[in-house]
Amino acid sequence: MKKLNTLGLLGLLMSLALLVPNTAFSADSKTGDPCIKHKDLDQLNLCRAFEIDKAKTAEQKKNRYQNKNHTTYYCSLIKDRELQKYCFAVASQTKSQCANLVDPKLEKKCNARVK
Repeated sequence: MKKLNTLGLLGLLMSLALLVPNTAFSADSKTGDPCIKHKDLDQLNLCRAFEIDKAKTAEQKKNRYQNKNHTTYYCSLIKDRELQKYCFAVASQTKSQCANLVDPKLEKKCNARVK
């Protein structure tokens, strides 16, 4: 009886797995993550910090409780300290933080992005 219940449960799980469409398991790169092309994790998180919010509509941006801004979260995932400082400076729009960058190219880029 126990073996029969196990086989019945296994059959039920298999039938449910076949009913779920394959598209649920695969991510759509067109509508999903615009930064999927980056292979380096630091560049991926830097891209996500600034690009994911751009994909939202004005109506979605107005509802801040449902569509939260995760920019600082993605900045915290960056392991390279220079890129992380750059990300936080641009995310917070603080020009004084751009002066803390050692790399002159990154500092110039930061000053250009911070208003």
